[in-house]
Amino acid sequence: MSFSTVCFSQNKINRYNKNTKELKNILNDYQSPLKGKTVLLINYFSPKVGSYLWFLNESESSLQGALTDKPYDLHAGIYLEDHGGLLEKVVFKDFAGGLSQPNYLLDYCLIEDDNGNPTFYLTYFMDSDGLDAKPLKVIIYTRNGKTFTKSKITAWIPFQEEDKYRIEKDHNFNLLPTKTQNKALQILKDIKEKNII
Repeated sequence: MSFSTVCFSQNKINRYNKNTKELKNILNDYQSPLKGKTVLLINYFSPKVGSYLWFLNESESSLQGALTDKPYDLHAGIYLEDHGGLLEKVVFKDFAGGLSQPNYLLDYCLIEDDNGNPTFYLTYFMDSDGLDAKPLKVIIYTRNGKTFTKSKITAWIPFQEEDKYRIEKDHNFNLLPTKTQNKALQILKDIKEKNII
């Protein structure tokens, strides 16, 4: 019996944070297919497209980090539940470097429902040593039939007075529906206004 048939009867999005009983129960049924420890799992279900599990994991980095005593790498994956198993749809990785550390902004990693189709927003910040502007990225995964398209918008956060806040959009971002573009821009705006970084 799949997870979705137990829990859902209509379009639903559920978040499971690390160290919660609910997440532990799910991981007993579905071990994370990714390296590291799951820090967030989001389940999306709609009768139109089925049930997706989005794992966001952190694993110990093999590199020695200058920013933290215990550097870690990011691993994320979107999987479609299929006959009791998981079919990989998207995999994301970013790694700590000697002077850099990627960090999920978990409150801004989310799924939006668009008439029975999921849109995934993966938000993370690359912290680094020095005073150079640092990237805050929102990667958007949109479903096109059986495949997903990746789009990206990056805000460069200044750490020196002479630097300016600027935004870069990739080609695919400009092809997204206005509603999806505006959601990503709102994520960047909220993070900037709340001084989260």
